[in-house]
Amino acid sequence: MTDDPSHPASPPGPFLARLAEAVGIGPTYRDITGRVHSVAAGPLSALLAGLGRPAADEAAAEAVLRALEARWAERALDPVRVVVAGEGAVAVDALFAAAAGNVRLDWRLEFEDGGGRAGSAHPGELAGGRTEGPNDEPLLAVRLDLGAGLPLGYHRLCLDGPAVAGRKGCTQTLIVAPARCHLPAAWEAGGRAWGMAVEPYALRSAGDWGIGDFTALADLARAAGGLGAGAVGVTPLNALFPARPTHDSPYYGSNRGFLNALFIDVEAVPDWADDPAARQRFAGPAFARTRDALARLELIDYEGVASLKFDALRTLFAGFRVRHLEGGSERGAAFRDFARRGGGELAAHAAFDALSAALGPDWRSWPADCRRPDGAGVAAFCTTEPEAVDFFLYLQWEADRQLAAAAEAGRQAGLTIGLYRDIALGASPDGAEAWIHQDSLVFGAEIGAPPDAFNPDGQGWGLPPFDPHALGEAAYAPFIALLRANMRHAGAVRIDHVMGLARQFWIPAGGSPAEGAYMRFPLEDLLGIVALESRRHGCVVIGEDLGTVPDGFRERLAQAGILSYRLLYFERGDGGFTPPAHYPQLALAAVATHDLPPLPGYWSGHDIETRARLGLLASSGAERAAKRERVEDRTALADALHAHGGLPEGGHPSPDDIALSAYRFLARTPAHLLMVRPEDVLGLVEQTNLPGTRDEHPNWKRRLPLTVEALMADPRLRRLAAMLAAEGRAGPGMAPLAVDPGSQGDGDRQD
Repeated sequence: MTDDPSHPASPPGPFLARLAEAVGIGPTYRDITGRVHSVAAGPLSALLAGLGRPAADEAAAEAVLRALEARWAERALDPVRVVVAGEGAVAVDALFAAAAGNVRLDWRLEFEDGGGRAGSAHPGELAGGRTEGPNDEPLLAVRLDLGAGLPLGYHRLCLDGPAVAGRKGCTQTLIVAPARCHLPAAWEAGGRAWGMAVEPYALRSAGDWGIGDFTALADLARAAGGLGAGAVGVTPLNALFPARPTHDSPYYGSNRGFLNALFIDVEAVPDWADDPAARQRFAGPAFARTRDALARLELIDYEGVASLKFDALRTLFAGFRVRHLEGGSERGAAFRDFARRGGGELAAHAAFDALSAALGPDWRSWPADCRRPDGAGVAAFCTTEPEAVDFFLYLQWEADRQLAAAAEAGRQAGLTIGLYRDIALGASPDGAEAWIHQDSLVFGAEIGAPPDAFNPDGQGWGLPPFDPHALGEAAYAPFIALLRANMRHAGAVRIDHVMGLARQFWIPAGGSPAEGAYMRFPLEDLLGIVALESRRHGCVVIGEDLGTVPDGFRERLAQAGILSYRLLYFERGDGGFTPPAHYPQLALAAVATHDLPPLPGYWSGHDIETRARLGLLASSGAERAAKRERVEDRTALADALHAHGGLPEGGHPSPDDIALSAYRFLARTPAHLLMVRPEDVLGLVEQTNLPGTRDEHPNWKRRLPLTVEALMADPRLRRLAAMLAAEGRAGPGMAPLAVDPGSQGDGDRQD
């Protein structure tokens, strides 16, 4: 794959360079320091091979390039076009044989809602002109005027008549999108809100089964709304691997379009109340001892939790099947309706989970006729084992119902935004999403990041990227489905690594980040779709724009109404930490993320000690340098908090004072949304996820030390809520909490 290491990396030849540019691979890139890197011929060829366009030498590159040009020349329309509503008449590009200039073209635009419009023209009379295809073939490249006032939505353009005789690609999905995403009306007037950001698995409640669940999330949403919060944010809720419960990273899941069944509260499933025999089975002292032992753990035992929950859920499903499916009840009909509305994606996901239980967790090692959703082996399995598939449909049905209940609990309690969900950048290559959408993915590359100051060797994330060309051929259907699934029951979503809408750093399979290159993505099309789905769902969109951000990218996101993601740790300038007034209004502000130490751990340097203990710092000298730098950072942060966060001068501030001052600092920014992590308030030092580790650190396992009820009654959190209300971030109609700012009072509401 790579060039001979004993010789300098060879630059690409002219045809290889042209081919790479034609498919969107950048020949150079600029790193975070400003240094320009050139991509050598070997990595370019490897990435092209991963895209299904092998070009091992110049002759092969020329042949592939000619084939691409020929395909372009034979199509009348691109498969999809995204336009912005309200920008005058809409015109689409079309390509005809030169001989069709004086013959009739009929067109028909079918609106999503059933209406439409139609017209006729002669291609030779349209704006545009002659061009040349492969082998100097004369063509007409024209613009077809469809008129103004097109409604928002997903429409279908069809060409007919003598002008398109013998042409391919005579239909196009025309997507008419708004210019900006949804924003709450209060925000348009400068409103500001706050929310709580949690890992849902970390939540505790009395009697839980060893992991946070949707009932605990509902309790948190209800209580947070009562404290004046506008949102409750969660890390991805996406489906993981029932057949492999230790595969627990929410950012490396099985399917981003469906839900993690381990978050189901078994005792809240209607069949628990309806099935006394099932309840009796799980009422004995042995079960109670196991459940309580799991619930007491500081770190989640995923295998133990999965064994307990799936055993109970299978028992409930068996009773449901007899009473409701075979009995033909209204509840049984509701289940079948959910499965029908979920369509092929839901059916395929349930089949994947059932097949995983039967054949093993990695679909790439299954029998050949099961390695595709449309394989004969899959159809045979679903026919002979319908109950196995229905069980996993049942899990998704109940997870969706409980998540909806949590969202409704928050709305009823006054959350003005509601649940704030996170859309991970990708999914595991051995998961259901990769199996279902394998024709749109590139398995010969992984998404990552180039070397930078934080990761001198770069990063490879093991996530197979979507092929932007395949997405276009599918009229962006997988991307649209992903947005819809995550905006469901949500008032806001965060797009992880939002720069991926414009470009992604691809590393050839088996290569290193140093051999990677940036792949161009259709930013304007994807932004339009995000805005359309945002408006339809009434859903705020936040873009995680940390790291190496292309010039002008944040400004383009702001034009689209997408919030920037600003972290206290990173908002720095030559003069220290960025003052609150200099934060943008269209932003989410936070102290840190799950990938960074909570504020008490950052302040004490606990994260540096952890990294040194795990061998993540190259030497003792590196550890000393990191500690020296942290002392400087802490001094600069203290100065900022003294100036803008009300941190008392002199002495050694307590962790509680530091947390309160840091959030007061952020509360004073104009940012529309401020997210609070309970770890900062509770004085916790361990971070949720330590990048660069797997088993060395308990990533995605640590639970909060308090139940939701105790957390929301904690005087430290109530004091923080009172401060946020005083800074103008309480929900509408919320009475400020009466707490002496100099005390650790309990913060009870005023009457």
